[in-house]
Amino acid sequence: MIIKRINQNQFLLRIEPEEELFTALLNFAKKYKINSGFFYGIGASKKCLIGRYNEKKKDYDWFEIKKQMEIGSLIGNLTLKENHHYLHIHATLGDKSLKAISGHLKELIVFPTCEIMFFAFKNKVKREFDEITNLFLIN
Repeated sequence: MIIKRINQNQFLLRIEPEEELFTALLNFAKKYKINSGFFYGIGASKKCLIGRYNEKKKDYDWFEIKKQMEIGSLIGNLTLKENHHYLHIHATLGDKSLKAISGHLKELIVFPTCEIMFFAFKNKVKREFDEITNLFLIN
């Protein structure tokens, strides 16, 4: 990954081909000692796991996509869940016919690139378990 620091709390990231998005972002956060932040990005992927929250199950339905997809929009945040980094990322992806899908990302392999604008927060943002949704939500 290529990292360009724009100012104290803003970074431009270029994630390289074949890198896994979550791994790259977590490594970046550890390297720069960032606990919380917000980011958005564009790029493309060759494989991903994307899903939607199923309110009846109180869990996600996951769909694996093993083809080239454009990342039309990627947006997410970095918070702390049980004192560990946690990424919450949503994406809108388009296929070769320009058909779009959107959902919650669980994993994504970048190809050929992914460009992220990251805004680090000075304060920590934490998540706590919510019994109604069975999710860890921002506190």
